Amino acid sequence: MTRSSILRMTSLTLLCVTTMAAMHTADAQGRFHVRGVSGARGTAVNGGYTTASGGVIHHQGGTIIHGVNGGSYAGHNSYTRNADGSASLSQNGHGATAAGGAYSTSSAYNRSSTGALTGSSQTEGSGPRGTYDAGTTTANGVTTHDTTATNNATGITYDGQTTYTKGQGFTHSGSCTNASGQSVACGQ
Repeated sequence: MTRSSILRMTSLTLLCVTTMAAMHTADAQGRFHVRGVSGARGTAVNGGYTTASGGVIHHQGGTIIHGVNGGSYAGHNSYTRNADGSASLSQNGHGATAAGGAYSTSSAYNRSSTGALTGSSQTEGSGPRGTYDAGTTTANGVTTHDTTATNNATGITYDGQTTYTKGQGFTHSGSCTNASGQSVACGQ
């Protein structure tokens, strides 16, 4: 990566973080940070802005990574904690590998002032070796995680679900099928 590319990327990150900072009221106490590193294997820049005002803490941040081999990642996160103890968190990111893989993730969770947690997340990945798709939902003391993964070399797909119920524990089920849709033993 050339020095001019690094400077452009750092400038863009600074602009984004400064814009986030400008959106907050003047009476808020704030903290701004930007970190960057560049070396033989690539460049990474991270920035964020945190404010505190009237018992509310709010943070926004972002990260950009570029590897010299063509891999990359970009992501954003946001967090708010209110004076009553309620909070919200969201994040998203996506990346790519030099070998043709791709990755994306997103989530949004909320906690009420009484501590009840709700939200969901989604993660997807694909590449020469296969695909992965997973989602998690949380509400009313129940968290469910669904996964589907396919091995491109064998054509076998795994489908599984794990559920946690507060006060009751975990349950899990999973099965595998071949490329024709026939049930097969997992782990082949």
